[in-house]
Amino acid sequence: MRRGIEQFNRGVEDDALLDDLYDPDAVYHSREDEPDTGVYRGREAIRGLMRMWRDTFSDFSFDVDEYIDAGDVLVMPGWVRVRARGSDADIREPYNWVAKMRNGMVVEVHEYRTKDEALIGAGLAE
Repeated sequence: MRRGIEQFNRGVEDDALLDDLYDPDAVYHSREDEPDTGVYRGREAIRGLMRMWRDTFSDFSFDVDEYIDAGDVLVMPGWVRVRARGSDADIREPYNWVAKMRNGMVVEVHEYRTKDEALIGAGLAE
């Protein structure tokens, strides 16, 4: 995941990044309080989500504060940093991801607003 996030932040093409990191049947659950909220099933749907991010923002990056390895689940508290096209305003929003892994590939991702929500979602807290 660390390598995949670094590649995304460097602008590696979505096709190469997804093929290396995500299972073909992976599912991505975006945060419920975001405009792109929804469930994206399969690489093609996730690829469309990533393209929407890149088309909407002139700058878009993930900043992960830590990687909490819980076996087949990885919790990644951090931030999304964006700049809307035509704007000078930088926006930094807290994001927390839980990735379920199988055979070295991402099979499911859930986005959360807080680290506590992510830990609960990962089954690591109550």
